[in-house]
Amino acid sequence: MEKEKKIRFLIISLFILFFLVRLPFLDQLFLLHDERDIVLSGYSIAKTGKDLYGNSLPLSFNNISPNAPPLSIYFSSFWSLVNPIKSVFYARLPFVIFSSLLIFLIYQLIYSLTKNRHKAILTSVFYCFSPWMLHLTRLAFDSNIGIVFVVAAIILYLRRNNILAYFFFFLSFYTYQGLRLLLPVLIIYLELFFLWKDKDKWQFVKKTGFNIAFVLLLIVSGFMIDSQIIESRKNEIIFFNKQKTASEVIFQRMTSVAPDKIKEIFSNKPIVALDYILTNFIKGQDISYLFKEGDYSAINGTTASGQFFLVFIVLYYLGMVSLGRKATKEDLFIIGFSAIGMVTSLLSTNGVSFSTRSPISGIGFAYLIAQGSIFSWTNLQRIKQRSLIVAGFIALLILNIIYFSYTYFYRRPVTVGELFNEHERQLVSYLANHTEGMFKVYTNSPKDIYLSVIFLDNNRLDMGDVQKKLAKGSPYIWHNYSFEQCIHTIDYLKLKRAIISEGCLTPALYEQLNDLNNTQIKERIKYKDYSTKTAYFITR
Repeated sequence: MEKEKKIRFLIISLFILFFLVRLPFLDQLFLLHDERDIVLSGYSIAKTGKDLYGNSLPLSFNNISPNAPPLSIYFSSFWSLVNPIKSVFYARLPFVIFSSLLIFLIYQLIYSLTKNRHKAILTSVFYCFSPWMLHLTRLAFDSNIGIVFVVAAIILYLRRNNILAYFFFFLSFYTYQGLRLLLPVLIIYLELFFLWKDKDKWQFVKKTGFNIAFVLLLIVSGFMIDSQIIESRKNEIIFFNKQKTASEVIFQRMTSVAPDKIKEIFSNKPIVALDYILTNFIKGQDISYLFKEGDYSAINGTTASGQFFLVFIVLYYLGMVSLGRKATKEDLFIIGFSAIGMVTSLLSTNGVSFSTRSPISGIGFAYLIAQGSIFSWTNLQRIKQRSLIVAGFIALLILNIIYFSYTYFYRRPVTVGELFNEHERQLVSYLANHTEGMFKVYTNSPKDIYLSVIFLDNNRLDMGDVQKKLAKGSPYIWHNYSFEQCIHTIDYLKLKRAIISEGCLTPALYEQLNDLNNTQIKERIKYKDYSTKTAYFITR
């Protein structure tokens, strides 16, 4: 009983620590458009019962950046009811709070399979406190809600509480698009584990029948609720992206001297798709990706570390050695998540990124590291210099964490800040402090600038008026500013009282406006990255 209390206290302490450690500099970078649109849509529903385009309590959100399923937006709307202040910090805070539940869930998942508290605690720590999750769960992404639901569903399914498991699978299906590809494969994987463990073929057939019916229900309901989104995103799956596979097939056949019949055998769409999947799979297992470079997307990755701290690479290999000697079915099943969890990333044509699309795979990798730590600790007991070895390892880990923190908090804002639209935040700040006279703002994406303005405006904003303007389209009016699409027939050199995005300009015209001797330019708003380029020109 005393041991149970200590474990409970430790898990609660880790939960609090996991929450607190992600709060510093939470608003250091502006919101991605995906984050902004999820949060702003939720705010609009909380205030008016309508989305940003005036649709009452919709189940499908077609015209926002991520085309997100509804539950993440309604989750955000509940937060807006509790806290109506719009800011970057408060936009991300509820996602940080909710994802903190992963500490409990990963512990419960591993313990329910292994009945080993040490493995469960260590896996939870290595997973949640990895650079991967420390970064990802600081963002207002729908995937951070979806991962909580899907891990809860896995735990319930393993406990044979299928009704509740289906409920949480259903929630995850309508929270994050990426999980829609994973769920059918994941459910099959879970049931195959029971067949492997219990050898009950009749039970397997019966449960598989229920699972097929459930997956079909999800698919049919998905087409009924948001068929437009499903149709528009179909090309993001390699098997449906005919243009991508066809162009690769043509290239392969053009660069082959084999007879046409032989070319058709080795260069066709199924072969190209399979090769694409295998390439992505190898990238997802790559040691450099896991422990040095991190995610292939600068937005989804930390750009400061691998998915796990570099020093843990030793434990990763030792984990393999340990399991190679006496792996149980449960061990292999957990490690299998590292492959099964990658399904969405393997099939996606929208760039190779594992952080947001495949967080489930991290459970398998974290378990290997946990196994390695237990194995190494057991073997260290036989070595006299174990204190020195442990002290050296801890010192390396501390240095690893310090370097990661420095790069993540002090260099990353400069290197990737503009991927997070920092220029939009600077522009909105300028507009809020300069309200004299009418200005036209020319940009390639007036709606995005307008939405960022609306997000940062906390002065009794009329969301009903915002909805009408968004439904009407460009130009978007906010106080004395009109946000308009770039017009290339305009002579920007002669414009007065205008704000011009550098994206509207030719290189030659940009150089003319950027000339410090050009007296027509009243002010310049610079990008916050290392390019030293001007983002916006304000004319007199």
